[in-house]
Amino acid sequence: MIRPAYLQKGDKIAIVAPAKRMIEGELEEAINLIQEWGFEVTLGKNIYKEYNLGYLYAGTDEERAEDFQWALDDPSIKAIWCARGGYGCVKIIDKLDFSTFKQNPKWIIGYSDITVFHNHINQLGFQTIHGVTAKKLVGVDYHENSYLSLYKTLVGEKINYTIPTTHLFNKVGEAEGELVGGNLSIIYSLLGSISAINPKGKILFIEDWFENWYAVDRMLMNLKRNGIFDQINGLILGSFTHMDTEEENSQNYYHPYDPNTYNVIQELTKTLNIPIGYEFPAGHTGYNLSLKMGDKVHLKVDANSVNLYSI
Repeated sequence: MIRPAYLQKGDKIAIVAPAKRMIEGELEEAINLIQEWGFEVTLGKNIYKEYNLGYLYAGTDEERAEDFQWALDDPSIKAIWCARGGYGCVKIIDKLDFSTFKQNPKWIIGYSDITVFHNHINQLGFQTIHGVTAKKLVGVDYHENSYLSLYKTLVGEKINYTIPTTHLFNKVGEAEGELVGGNLSIIYSLLGSISAINPKGKILFIEDWFENWYAVDRMLMNLKRNGIFDQINGLILGSFTHMDTEEENSQNYYHPYDPNTYNVIQELTKTLNIPIGYEFPAGHTGYNLSLKMGDKVHLKVDANSVNLYSI
């Protein structure tokens, strides 16, 4: 896949809100961080709009699309940092014109609902960054590497992660392929559309939160019946937290790697003859390492660690 240009000091990062509404003041920390990194920051003009259609969007579909299109087209903007996830990206993806982006690609950054953009833009043949959004999760302590890994990725350092883990379900092995995926619910919802992932020869990463265990099973069954698991070279399992209800899952509701969800995943993937790594720190937790989606990577799962690095 084509890699957008890495950032240099003085480059401009735009923050836009393509999904759930933002409240004024929620971006101050991100704005300060961008400036500390030596970059300029600019905000979409509609970023603090609000539109209620049974859900509080960051403006109408047209307003959110307008901001994203502006960021795609402005040649002075070198990266687009999505303010937050939630829901709404799928409602604007078909309104966007990527013609200028294809001539002057730039990094798209975010996770959760931003998986819509990762999957769609990867299908167009361009790399993106799965990483923290500009707005933090409420009440969550963030690991310094969540932001440091984003900075390093933006300025051109290759992905090189060694994650200590001895999880019972890890399947030892090595594989190479382009990294794809993101939020399981979004991957599932995009199947059958022009934004669906192409799994052939890929390393698939998935994560999620606030889902029932049966819903995870249903989504995975859909991926299985669509032949996704039969085509991938490797599988990486990120965080699955706040699963089911706190009452039903009192012991593990806040666990970043919910054991019951991992049981569901393992049941549907245990026959796969590919490396599978559990407990990778990416997703809806404060430890959310940046992943370069569309990058050619090497995955190695051994008895004590999950290793992922750019080739």
